[in-house]
Amino acid sequence: MKTHPFPKEFRLLKKTEFRKVYEEGQVVRSQAFVLFYIKGEEEKPSRLGITVTRSFGRAVRRNRIKRLIREAFRLLRPSMAMGLDMVINVRSGADKLSFREVFDQFSMLIKKADVNRVGDV
Repeated sequence: MKTHPFPKEFRLLKKTEFRKVYEEGQVVRSQAFVLFYIKGEEEKPSRLGITVTRSFGRAVRRNRIKRLIREAFRLLRPSMAMGLDMVINVRSGADKLSFREVFDQFSMLIKKADVNRVGDV
Protein backbone atom coordinates (compact mmCIF):
# COMPACT_ATOMS: atom_id res chain seq x y z
CA MET A 1 0.00 0.00 0.00
CA LYS A 2 1.30 3.45 -0.93
CA THR A 3 1.97 5.85 1.92
CA HIS A 4 1.52 8.98 -0.22
CA PRO A 5 -1.03 8.20 -2.95
CA PHE A 6 -2.23 10.63 -5.64
CA PRO A 7 -6.00 10.02 -5.93
CA LYS A 8 -8.52 12.31 -7.63
CA GLU A 9 -9.17 14.41 -4.53
CA PHE A 10 -5.57 15.70 -4.80
CA ARG A 11 -6.03 16.87 -8.42
CA LEU A 12 -7.57 19.91 -10.06
CA LEU A 13 -9.75 18.46 -12.79
CA LYS A 14 -12.21 21.09 -14.01
CA LYS A 15 -11.57 24.10 -16.21
CA THR A 16 -13.35 26.31 -13.66
CA GLU A 17 -10.94 25.18 -10.92
CA PHE A 18 -7.94 26.04 -13.07
CA ARG A 19 -9.45 29.40 -14.03
CA LYS A 20 -10.08 30.33 -10.39
CA VAL A 21 -6.45 29.65 -9.48
CA TYR A 22 -5.19 31.67 -12.46
CA GLU A 23 -7.47 34.64 -11.82
CA GLU A 24 -7.47 34.84 -8.02
CA GLY A 25 -4.18 33.19 -7.10
CA GLN A 26 -0.64 34.35 -6.60
CA VAL A 27 2.33 33.35 -8.72
CA VAL A 28 5.95 32.29 -8.15
CA ARG A 29 8.45 31.34 -10.85
CA SER A 30 11.50 29.17 -11.26
CA GLN A 31 13.72 28.42 -14.22
CA ALA A 32 11.51 25.60 -15.50
CA PHE A 33 8.10 26.21 -13.90
CA VAL A 34 5.50 28.82 -13.04
CA LEU A 35 3.39 28.02 -9.97
CA PHE A 36 -0.01 29.64 -9.46
CA TYR A 37 -1.56 29.00 -6.06
CA ILE A 38 -4.53 29.99 -3.97
CA LYS A 39 -5.26 29.19 -0.35
CA GLY A 40 -8.62 27.56 0.16
CA GLU A 41 -10.37 25.69 2.94
CA GLU A 42 -7.81 24.29 5.38
CA GLU A 43 -9.77 21.13 6.11
CA LYS A 44 -9.52 20.01 2.48
CA PRO A 45 -6.38 18.42 0.99
CA SER A 46 -4.04 20.40 -1.25
CA ARG A 47 -4.69 19.86 -4.96
CA LEU A 48 -2.46 20.11 -8.02
CA GLY A 49 -3.14 20.85 -11.68
CA ILE A 50 -0.49 20.66 -14.41
CA THR A 51 -0.49 22.41 -17.77
CA VAL A 52 1.94 21.57 -20.55
CA THR A 53 1.35 23.11 -23.96
CA ARG A 54 1.72 21.20 -27.21
CA SER A 55 4.61 23.43 -28.18
CA PHE A 56 6.56 21.68 -25.39
CA GLY A 57 6.88 18.64 -27.62
CA ARG A 58 5.34 15.31 -28.41
CA ALA A 59 3.07 13.48 -25.97
CA VAL A 60 5.92 11.33 -24.63
CA ARG A 61 7.84 14.40 -23.46
CA ARG A 62 4.73 16.10 -22.06
CA ASN A 63 3.65 12.98 -20.17
CA ARG A 64 7.13 12.39 -18.72
CA ILE A 65 7.38 15.87 -17.20
CA LYS A 66 3.84 15.55 -15.82
CA ARG A 67 4.75 12.25 -14.16
CA LEU A 68 7.83 13.82 -12.57
CA ILE A 69 5.84 16.80 -11.27
CA ARG A 70 3.12 14.57 -9.84
CA GLU A 71 5.71 12.46 -8.05
CA ALA A 72 7.40 15.57 -6.60
CA PHE A 73 4.00 16.83 -5.40
CA ARG A 74 3.16 13.42 -3.96
CA LEU A 75 6.38 13.40 -1.93
CA LEU A 76 6.13 17.04 -0.80
CA ARG A 77 2.41 17.04 0.03
CA PRO A 78 2.77 15.82 3.65
CA SER A 79 4.94 18.87 4.44
CA MET A 80 2.59 21.36 2.72
CA ALA A 81 -0.23 23.34 4.26
CA MET A 82 -3.73 21.95 3.77
CA GLY A 83 -6.27 23.51 1.42
CA LEU A 84 -4.01 24.78 -1.34
CA ASP A 85 -5.01 24.71 -4.97
CA MET A 86 -1.98 24.88 -7.26
CA VAL A 87 -1.47 24.95 -11.00
CA ILE A 88 2.02 24.45 -12.35
CA ASN A 89 2.86 25.57 -15.88
CA VAL A 90 5.85 23.96 -17.53
CA ARG A 91 8.33 26.17 -19.37
CA SER A 92 10.40 25.06 -22.34
CA GLY A 93 13.59 23.23 -21.46
CA ALA A 94 12.05 21.43 -18.49
CA ASP A 95 12.10 18.15 -20.40
CA LYS A 96 15.86 17.98 -19.95
CA LEU A 97 15.59 17.97 -16.16
CA SER A 98 16.17 14.89 -14.03
CA PHE A 99 13.71 13.95 -11.29
CA ARG A 100 16.06 15.43 -8.67
CA GLU A 101 16.10 18.79 -10.50
CA VAL A 102 12.30 18.76 -10.89
CA PHE A 103 11.91 17.92 -7.20
CA ASP A 104 14.34 20.66 -6.14
CA GLN A 105 12.67 23.33 -8.30
CA PHE A 106 9.18 22.31 -7.17
CA SER A 107 10.19 22.37 -3.50
CA MET A 108 11.86 25.77 -4.03
CA LEU A 109 8.60 27.09 -5.51
CA ILE A 110 6.68 25.79 -2.50
CA LYS A 111 9.12 27.56 -0.18
CA LYS A 112 8.90 30.77 -2.21
CA ALA A 113 5.14 30.62 -1.98
CA ASP A 114 5.57 30.16 1.80
CA VAL A 115 2.97 27.43 1.89
CA ASN A 116 4.90 24.92 3.98
CA ARG A 117 3.12 23.61 7.03
CA VAL A 118 6.38 23.82 9.01
CA GLY A 119 6.46 27.07 11.00
CA ASP A 120 2.78 27.90 10.38
CA VAL A 121 1.83 27.09 13.96
